[in-house]
Formats: sequence, C-alpha cells, structure tokens
Amino acid sequence: MWPMQEHPENPDAPLIEARQTKVELTMTDTQSGVFHLDTGSLPRQSAFAGFAADLAQLPAIDSQRAFGAVCRDVCRLWQERFPEGRGETSAEFEQLSRQIADGAVANRVIPTSWGGVVVTRHQHPEVEKHLVIRQGGCLALEKHAEKDERMEVKEGAGILLWRDAVGKPLNVHVLDPGATFHFSPGMEHCIIGTEDLLVFERSTDPLGMDEDLIFIYTP
Repeated sequence: MWPMQEHPENPDAPLIEARQTKVELTMTDTQSGVFHLDTGSLPRQSAFAGFAADLAQLPAIDSQRAFGAVCRDVCRLWQERFPEGRGETSAEFEQLSRQIADGAVANRVIPTSWGGVVVTRHQHPEVEKHLVIRQGGCLALEKHAEKDERMEVKEGAGILLWRDAVGKPLNVHVLDPGATFHFSPGMEHCIIGTEDLLVFERSTDPLGMDEDLIFIYTP
C-alpha cells in the first residue's frame, strides 16, 4: 500500500495513492548526469524502513558503471529485506516469457537483456505492449523526445525511479499490481524488476516506435 499524498495548493502535483500513482509532468531543462535517490515516497510500513535506509546509503549515479551497480544493489537489498517476495505472477507472464524465448518477431516480439517486449497493437502513432521484466532485470535510465507513455503494473513487484526536473533526485516508488504512471516527453525514468514484473504500456509515439528514445545510462 502506498501513502496518500495530497497537494491542495498544487492540483497538478503528483498524486500517489494506495497501490496507484499518477505522474503528469514535463521536463524542459537540460538533462544532468548526476542522480541521487529520494526514498521519501516509499510506503511507510515498518517493513520498508530498513529498505529505505539501505537505499539512502547508495552512492550517486554519475556514470554507466555506477548506474549498473545501483540497479544490482537495489535488487540485492530488496531480496535481503523481502526474502519471501511481495509479488506474484500468473500464467500470462509465463506465456509472454515463452514468446520472447522463441525469438524476435519483427514489430511484434523484442527480446532484451532484462526480459523483453511483446507488442499487442501498433497503429501509428499509437502503440500497446507488454514489458516482461525478469527478476533482476533493469531497464535503462532514459527519456523520450516526443513519446507520451502511460503504464500499468499488471503482476509482480519492482521499483520505479523518475524525476521531472534537472537538479532533483530520482524519486523511488514501489511497483505493485494496479499502479499506473504517466511519463510525459522528457521525463527521465527507469524500471527495476526486483521480482518478476509485468507492465502494460499504452503510448503515443509520433516518430515511430521508440525512435526518439534517449539513453542516459544503461545497466
């Protein structure tokens, strides 16, 4: 469960509810290459206090190597704090995983180092697809020039890192089934599969599917 955060003075600020988050922000400043983690949005249950304290000890992300190390450390610390796991996956995750294991299919199935993508609809500029993220998998810290993304966590558990302006830290959110989030063009973000994780994405991609993808750091 995620804490409720209300912003009566700013109705456009991020709203974070139990099991759901909505982020609708746009970054317009020049991207900075140094990132610190802000754990203030983690659930307030005692189970997460130790995890938040662990993350606070991690070094800043200021290079490709540092980013990969932080991704691995986030997964390791999650397993230490939640050895029994927090998420579950269904036969759908296994079926999608088998599709990916069978190999690439043009514009349909895309194997990756962290799992893979299964596209379910592509009618330019609209795209719908599943992100099938294996435990320990980490997507790049990235942004898009024009793509607008809306995502929903379907199964499993993971961590989302994001920020909406240069100079701010990366916000850390727990991903549980039912969580939704919105990345406007320019927002920097990363998804980490602390456990097997299935995310469904609906996006508007004016330049073509991920043609405007900008990698900041890759794991």
